Amino acid sequence: MLQPSFKKHRKRVAWLVREGKKQKRKVTYDELDKAALTIAALLRSEGVGEGDVVGVTAPNGPEWTAATLAGWKLGAKVAPIHIGNSDAEIQAQVDAIQPKAMLGFNTIQLTDNQHLISLQADKKAVKAERAIAAPDNPEGIALLLYTSGSTGNPKVVKLTHQNVGSNALAAINELTAHASDRFISLLPLSHAMGILGTVTFPLYVGARLVAPRMIAANEILATISEERISIVVAVPRLFRNIMLGLDRKFNEAGAGLRTYRKILEKLPMSLRVKANAPIRNKLGGNIKCWVSGGSHLDGKITEFYHKLGIPLRQGYGLTETAPLLCVQKEFDTAYDSVGGPVIWSEVKVVNPDEMGRGELYCRGVNLMQGYVDEAQTAEVMDDGWFKTGDLARIDSQGRVFLTGRSKRLIVTDAGKNVYPEELETLLERDPRIKEAGVFELREKPVVVMAMEGDDPNETARDVLRVFNNFVSSHNQITRYAVVDELPRTPLGKIALQELPEAFAENEVRK
Repeated sequence: MLQPSFKKHRKRVAWLVREGKKQKRKVTYDELDKAALTIAALLRSEGVGEGDVVGVTAPNGPEWTAATLAGWKLGAKVAPIHIGNSDAEIQAQVDAIQPKAMLGFNTIQLTDNQHLISLQADKKAVKAERAIAAPDNPEGIALLLYTSGSTGNPKVVKLTHQNVGSNALAAINELTAHASDRFISLLPLSHAMGILGTVTFPLYVGARLVAPRMIAANEILATISEERISIVVAVPRLFRNIMLGLDRKFNEAGAGLRTYRKILEKLPMSLRVKANAPIRNKLGGNIKCWVSGGSHLDGKITEFYHKLGIPLRQGYGLTETAPLLCVQKEFDTAYDSVGGPVIWSEVKVVNPDEMGRGELYCRGVNLMQGYVDEAQTAEVMDDGWFKTGDLARIDSQGRVFLTGRSKRLIVTDAGKNVYPEELETLLERDPRIKEAGVFELREKPVVVMAMEGDDPNETARDVLRVFNNFVSSHNQITRYAVVDELPRTPLGKIALQELPEAFAENEVRK
């Protein structure tokens, strides 16, 4: 699938890894291809062939990419496993997929009967076979991916080469990516969005991938600026943190900069983009498109960036859709929308209420072949349509507006619907809240919050006083817990199934 770019861009840098303040490691497309061929030869010597499962667990970088490409060259099914998981979690996933071979780093410990092929080992003794060519089988399984598991036990999704390839082409079409673009690799490569955003999508066009030293916000901003990153694919949390940082700088700046900001916001978009050169230069001067995915992005954040002339776009999808399903058009003023479906995809709302909200269904060439568990597949399919489990409405222009997950919907004892995602968005508009997770307790919403400030409990009380005066009575929150950090999945989503325990241990009593 990626061979055309490898042949055309052999001398271009495929990966740039920032390993120290002044230390960078560059890997060209030719070097990446040779590494993939070497690993493929090593896998073949271990008996791996077409249809076998190859597990991969490694940090974001060229080693992970080469390992995945090696599996595909042999026609194997690649099963990425998040390296941040505990040894026990990794072992459980390995036991579930039963790989013919496991590729990873020496730090991973498996049971005695499971052999780990180290990506750190010296492979000079293994002769790379240039004759290895991937089978021409679009319907063959390319990836076995675990769903995020934010609301329950993860499922194992089967994605074909056609699923993965068509979604990469859809992303290229929407974002007009070229070989000159530079991407930053932030999302874990064990997740569909990470694979699309930092493997199939950029490498197909011959772009450069950049891995920062760490995922701290200051390091990410430094990487974006110094490496002149043009396309950023990240989770909403990052864009919110950057927004809060920029907002603080504007507030702390002199009257001149604050006046400049006000003038900038009033300009037409075409002039605003040209006029914001000082801000763009601070961010490397090469901004083309920033894309938020993985969870819902507050429209107020999109609006903030648009007022500065920065093209932040919200994408939406699921592991089951490989993953991109919808994406906002550039500078679309429907800030709360996730945009319309990408090419070769369709969406519809089933059983809408009086507000037009119902469950979102989808179909298209990007839709998974199914789960490994066929019974689970049958539960989510309806005459060729996939039941996403998300609640949404669609406007007259075909734009999708998400309102929450059907599993998270709270129905109060008075019969009122409460949408936790909407409450989380409203709460997090207060800069004193770092993050919030809402769930149901005895038919009422409760919240777990991480706070800014020296007295988080008192700050939380004040935030909720303001919040409860603003929302309707059935959306008011009277019970809450304060924590340092919310529990999260490997992708960075709130681990919703862990919120009740966090609440029970940290509830603030009046």
